[in-house]
Amino acid sequence: MNYLSFANSLLMSSTEELANVPAPLGFDSWITFWLIMFISVANAVLLAFVSYKFFQVLQLSGYKLKGLFAWMKENKGSDWGRLVILSFLSCAALLITNVLLEDFLVYKIMTYLGLIFYAIFTVVYIINVFSVSKKTPLRYTKRMKRMIGIFAILVFVVTYVLLRVSVLNIPYFTHGIIGLTPMLVPVLVVIAFLITLPFETLNNKSFIRRAVKKLSAHENLIKIGVTGSFGKTSVKNILTVMLSSKYKVLSSPYSYNTPLGLSKTILEDLKPSTQVFIAEMGARYVGDIKELANMIKPQMGIITGIGNQHLGTFITQENLKNTKFELADYVWANKGKMFFSADNENLMAALENRQDCGDSIVAGVNGEILKADNISFNASGSTFDIVYKNSRLACKTTLLGRHNISNILLCASVALSLGVSIEEIQESILALAPTAHRLALVPSSSSLTVIDDAYNGSVEGAKAALEVISSFPQKKFVITPGLIELGDQQFNSNFEMGIEMAKVCDYVIITGITNYEAISAGLEFGGFDTTKILRAGSVSQAVEFVSTFASPGDVCLFENDLPDNYA
Repeated sequence: MNYLSFANSLLMSSTEELANVPAPLGFDSWITFWLIMFISVANAVLLAFVSYKFFQVLQLSGYKLKGLFAWMKENKGSDWGRLVILSFLSCAALLITNVLLEDFLVYKIMTYLGLIFYAIFTVVYIINVFSVSKKTPLRYTKRMKRMIGIFAILVFVVTYVLLRVSVLNIPYFTHGIIGLTPMLVPVLVVIAFLITLPFETLNNKSFIRRAVKKLSAHENLIKIGVTGSFGKTSVKNILTVMLSSKYKVLSSPYSYNTPLGLSKTILEDLKPSTQVFIAEMGARYVGDIKELANMIKPQMGIITGIGNQHLGTFITQENLKNTKFELADYVWANKGKMFFSADNENLMAALENRQDCGDSIVAGVNGEILKADNISFNASGSTFDIVYKNSRLACKTTLLGRHNISNILLCASVALSLGVSIEEIQESILALAPTAHRLALVPSSSSLTVIDDAYNGSVEGAKAALEVISSFPQKKFVITPGLIELGDQQFNSNFEMGIEMAKVCDYVIITGITNYEAISAGLEFGGFDTTKILRAGSVSQAVEFVSTFASPGDVCLFENDLPDNYA
């Protein structure tokens, strides 16, 4: 046989073999193509919703992967585990459907029925994710929309490639491979973040530069930086009210305390008539406050206190302390004035150990220039006397807690240095309104006194809240998940919190499992009746417990609420 005959026979045999291979799914290739395209698009949409929790945690972590990874480690990969279960159930349903329908003449068409089960399982998962109440829902900023868009494209590409491979090469599992894609969600979220990171970095720098340029154009603007482990937002709000009696004041809204949040405030709200800008400055890592100080260039600074908040990211107490003092370092280097709370032992100890202090004022309940006396609390707020020089001024406020009175005096010292009279300060104290979720009395449909301290996350704040409810004669209920992000001090801090609650409370309801062991151990150590330690899976279940045991006039304190990356 010559080479031509051999090649011809080989071609003929190959053609016959190909003729015996059924067309994928029994459809013409172009129909198969469009079906796979449609399924890939639908899967990209579904998984964009499935990925909600991962994008939310990434956003709550300040768009830092280390925060996302820390969350996954903290909850032992439970969210990823649920995706694995979703994938397993989906793959099993798809495989079983295909095997059972093998004998149908229209078998290739019937394989699509398996996709119905995948869609149902995925929708149930999505409903589960969105039905959970969220303290800080995902904000669909431009950056987040870009990231989700890239994520959806990645899902589409992966789904399309996997489907093409499975249709041609995997018997009895046609389209079944799509059931594996939910397991890839965390990986694709990280890839989408990394793809968009270079653009977002450049875009953020441009955004911040515009804000700095606008800020520098206000030559006579008084700029005040506020930082500390706790109380930043409350101090910012109190100081805004006090200074508004004399100046046109702009302060960063909500908890806008990052470079981007402050830039947004400056670009959108800073007016030519603004005389004072109060910038709240938050930090989770060493150098964060230094970056904000170099950006805002404050002439005055306030440090509210030093605790162990975010010790999980700062690693050591020394790192945390030095980061807070980055504000003081900038202000002193530029001949400005610093204000410190006299009522925080850690802060006072750190200040005493400094060798290079500049112009400083220490103020608070135990301050020197300003003091507070005759402090009392009731269901309508707090009363106290301000002792200033040789005068004593009676003050009343709806704010609760000794720490709030300390914050008021700290702000009063700043206001006095800027020319606000003590009488104007006294009037502004009466006008102060509680900051939402920070030891605020809230209306209740029941006959209970309800105090919302859900945004507190410190041992100091918890002690202040317990001091407030101790003044009420009725039964006292506390609903709390405990304190988080405290690194290796978390157990001890929650144990201490349990001891303090044992002195005051009648019932303690612990939500979740994160700190249950530590708090209950502290309560038991403090001599608390263990039959009155209740465990709830959610805040709503905790409220049901309260309604069961409470009587009219009793007090219910909501102490802290875990952020969504710990819920």
